Amino acid sequence: MITHAVAGYDLEHLVVVRAGAANDRPERRRRKCLERLLHELETKAVDDIVLESRGPADDRRDIEMLNALRGQHYLSTATRLTHVVGRLEPMLWIPDAVCGAITSARTGDPGLQAILKDRLTLIDI
Repeated sequence: MITHAVAGYDLEHLVVVRAGAANDRPERRRRKCLERLLHELETKAVDDIVLESRGPADDRRDIEMLNALRGQHYLSTATRLTHVVGRLEPMLWIPDAVCGAITSARTGDPGLQAILKDRLTLIDI
């Protein structure tokens, strides 16, 4: 029901997935995905990005990575990153639903991902 509701909105869903090596730390996988996601969003002229907060230390690491990418000229200085507590921003439920659809497909049930397919771009890195 939730996936059908999400599919009913005029939204583009961009998902970056990194399986990585078995010994890759989850935080490294996340950083690599975030790096690619930020770049992809910038190419689509999206410069105001809101992520769900994972706590002050993790949020600070995200900002440090953003600044490092700017310093490497991988991202422009126009890109802004804000963290919001998930329960305070209902729009953050949409990425959770899309992530659930992708996870479901990758574990054997492609039905939910198929509902989103017309507006879903999936990038495997």
